[in-house]
Amino acid sequence: MMATREKEGIIRPDMIHLLMEAKKGNLKYEESQQNSDAGFATVEESTVGQKLQNKHILTDDDLTAQAVLFFAAGFDTSSTLISFMAYELALNEDVQRKLQDEIDLTMFENNNKLSYETILSMKYLDMVICETLRKWPPVPALDRLCVKPYTVEPTEPNENPVLLEKGMVIWIGVYAMHHDPKYFPNPDRFDPERFNDENKRNIDPYSYLPFGIGPRNCIGSRFALLEAKAMFVYWLSKFNIVVVKETQIPLKIDKSSFNMHAEKGFWVGLKLREK
Repeated sequence: MMATREKEGIIRPDMIHLLMEAKKGNLKYEESQQNSDAGFATVEESTVGQKLQNKHILTDDDLTAQAVLFFAAGFDTSSTLISFMAYELALNEDVQRKLQDEIDLTMFENNNKLSYETILSMKYLDMVICETLRKWPPVPALDRLCVKPYTVEPTEPNENPVLLEKGMVIWIGVYAMHHDPKYFPNPDRFDPERFNDENKRNIDPYSYLPFGIGPRNCIGSRFALLEAKAMFVYWLSKFNIVVVKETQIPLKIDKSSFNMHAEKGFWVGLKLREK
C-alpha cells in the first residue's frame, strides 16, 4: 500500500498517510485541545515527544509494525470491553434501565441524531463504561522498562526495600489493583456510582489504569471509548440486553488466554423494546 501510494501520488487522511509523513519528517506537534468531558477513563497524551528529538530513522518495517499493533491492540481490547459491558448490563437490569432512560432522553432532546457532543453529554453512560473497565480491564497487566535505578522503600515493618535496576522489566497488576478493596470497596460488585461526580474525585488516579498512564499510555483511549459508547447508544435505544440459558453466572476468566476472555464465551440475548 505504501509503495502504491508513493508511486501514484495517492493521499488519503488515514493512519498510513500519517506514518508515511512521519517517516519523511513532515509531521509537527500541535497543541491538542483536551476535552475535560471526554470521559474519566481517558488519558492525556504525553509531551515527551515534543521535548526530545527522535533521531531514529523509520523504516518500512517500523511503519508496518505500528499498523499491525493498532489492529491487534484496537480490535481485541475494544471487543473485550463491549462484551463485558453487555454481560454486566444483562445481569444488572436496574443499571441498564437507568442507562436507557438517559439515552432515550438525550436522543429525544437531539431529534434522534447522534453526534460526538451528544455522546459526551451522557454522564451515566461514561460511569457504566468506567466501571466495566474497572471490574474487567481488557489488559489485566502492563509492562514497563526501568530506565534508571530506583528503590521502593518498605511501608510495613516486615518488608524489605526492593531495588529496581536499569533495564529491568516491571509488570503492573492492573486487575489486582482494580480489585483491591483498599482502593475500590466491595470490588466484585458492579457499581457505576463509583464514578459519579462526587465519588470519582476520591479515586487515586494511579489505582485506576484501564489505559495505562504516562508516556506509554494507550494512544487510542478516546477512540475506544467513543466506539463503545456509540454502539451501546444504538443497541439500548432499540433493545434490552438479557440473560440467556448459555450465560455463565458468575462469569469466569479463561485461564488459558493472555488477555481477558470469558471461560465459556460471552452469551447474552437482545430483546426488542416494547416502546
